[in-house]
Amino acid sequence: MPAKRAYGMDQDFYPWSPIVTRPVLRWPDDARVALAVIVNLEHWDWEVPASTPVAVSPMGGPEGIWTGNQPQFPDIGGYGNHEYGNRVGIFRILAVLDKYGITPTLALDKAVADHYPTLVKEGQSSGAEFIAHGLSRRHIIHIGMSEDEECQYIRASIAAVERATGTRPVGWSGPDFQETPNTPNLLAAEGIRYVCDWGNDEQPYRMTPKTGELYSLGVNAYLDDNFIHLHGRRTINEVNLLWREWFDGIYADGATTGRLMVLHLHPWIMGQPWRVRHLGEVDAAPRIERGCPLRQWPSRLGASRTLPLCPTDSASVTAA
Repeated sequence: MPAKRAYGMDQDFYPWSPIVTRPVLRWPDDARVALAVIVNLEHWDWEVPASTPVAVSPMGGPEGIWTGNQPQFPDIGGYGNHEYGNRVGIFRILAVLDKYGITPTLALDKAVADHYPTLVKEGQSSGAEFIAHGLSRRHIIHIGMSEDEECQYIRASIAAVERATGTRPVGWSGPDFQETPNTPNLLAAEGIRYVCDWGNDEQPYRMTPKTGELYSLGVNAYLDDNFIHLHGRRTINEVNLLWREWFDGIYADGATTGRLMVLHLHPWIMGQPWRVRHLGEVDAAPRIERGCPLRQWPSRLGASRTLPLCPTDSASVTAA
């Protein structure tokens, strides 16, 4: 994106808004923290065309497990890990979330939506909300796309989730959090109302698309198990402690104005038997230590109530 210097910003996708200057945000029941848990259900292609841009790790360098993610080599290791998540790990994660009364948001890519009906049914039985998540883990949005190509990509992803679930998604999480300068406008034009790619705040905020209404529900990298655990080389015990202390910090700040905590999970990582216990401990800790202070992020941006989503201008979003 071209650099454009202005007060506090170098782009115009959303207004500059320091959290200390905003009106107070209050969650229902005076909860200090709203919790969202996003679980990615995604397919890892073991081969992609040689010209396809592929994801890199957040720490820099290629992400492929055995082949460095190079398009010309089949990445059976990466495929197997992700498939483990869809065959085994997801059921452990859903069981833990159900135990603690947490309804997940499932980010569903087109490949999974088209070919994994069992996972869709499992998510529906847990009451999950489904959001669109691109075509597949290795087919990502990139700057080489024309606006029309990206538009077709987004439409195909949204349509696949709608076909699979019977409901048109209103949320979006880009594979690898990738966007172009066109993405927010294209998402809003297709009826997407919140996007999870911008990890730059502790409150939801209104973005400024040309048409429609779009909010950011960002995922901070340190609350993403792939970034902090695998790429960040933090042990699972450190991740457990980090997530608890993150909550402690925003719980304290939430006495002044409400905060949002978005956990971002991958079944092939956190769904493994030696890791999932730590997810249970993180989910249980706030309820044990604080007497259940969390407010679950409502399904479909409001469900039965109107919630303030943009403390900068007192905007709100009602049920779709």
